[in-house]
Amino acid sequence: FGSSMASGARHFLRLGRSPAALVAASSTLRPRALLPLALRLRAFADMASSAAAPVPKDILLLDGTRLPCETLGRTQDLALIWGHGLGPSAPRAMTRRTCESFAMIGAAVGGCEPAEDPIEGAETSFGAVLYDTRGHGASAGWERHRDCIEQFHWRSLAVDMLAVASDHQRSLGAERERQPGALIGGYSMGASTALWAAYLCPTAVRGLVLLCVTTGWEIRAGRRGNLLASAKALEEASDPDSASVVRGAAFADLPTEEQLKAANLKMPILLMCARDDGTHPAAVVERLAAVLPSGQAVITDTSEELRSRFPGELRGWMRTHFGIAA
Repeated sequence: FGSSMASGARHFLRLGRSPAALVAASSTLRPRALLPLALRLRAFADMASSAAAPVPKDILLLDGTRLPCETLGRTQDLALIWGHGLGPSAPRAMTRRTCESFAMIGAAVGGCEPAEDPIEGAETSFGAVLYDTRGHGASAGWERHRDCIEQFHWRSLAVDMLAVASDHQRSLGAERERQPGALIGGYSMGASTALWAAYLCPTAVRGLVLLCVTTGWEIRAGRRGNLLASAKALEEASDPDSASVVRGAAFADLPTEEQLKAANLKMPILLMCARDDGTHPAAVVERLAAVLPSGQAVITDTSEELRSRFPGELRGWMRTHFGIAA
């Protein structure tokens, strides 16, 4: 009954109806014979209210930085910790929700509704934990250290991602039995962050989902000037905080192919990108797949096809490696 109510709650919201309206309707059911139905309707309305208004919380890091965080879908059993992309021209405008991957990850877990929802009414048994990355969105506290641009390198952001994962595990309670390690991933900068987290602390990572990995190695070196130009423009616009974020990203890079091959990462890894996306070259994904023993690369011809296929590919990969219902 609980899962059907959850589906019904989402359908109720799609109709544009207020959860409060359903509560009011249930309160009119006075006869004793209708009491069970009234109680069910009230519980249904509670679920609808919860689905309508996810409550974000702040995660406090060791250096005093706060990262706003929220969950999508059912995160009690298995959650994908998800990092968003870089905002090179306006980092504050790039958040866990404004990133273009939000609709894709939301469709995969059933936590938001893109224009064409491929899983209308479906239930999945995993969710996602999303957060605003250091230097982006409503993150705060890092500004006092803005001259330390190393905090925006992906290997440093990887420490933040693992902290978000650890916080989520603690929130589930010690009494819940679960396998050690986190399932982590992201889009663009978030994908590179997740790769660094797995490289630096492989025993803490159960699986990786890398969507549109950034440029890397000699490819990134050739494009660094673009990001440095963006940083200079932000400085000239009297936004030194954002300039530091972008400058730090300019000097970030992936672990080398030699390092990744030597690390012999054994966790399952899903890599996806599109060939028509010049910002996230397919060549990087192909080279990564060659040095990641358990890497599964899915490369589409177009970005439109990627957006359409990602939710289903992710659910299928989750079913294969983690036994989730798809």
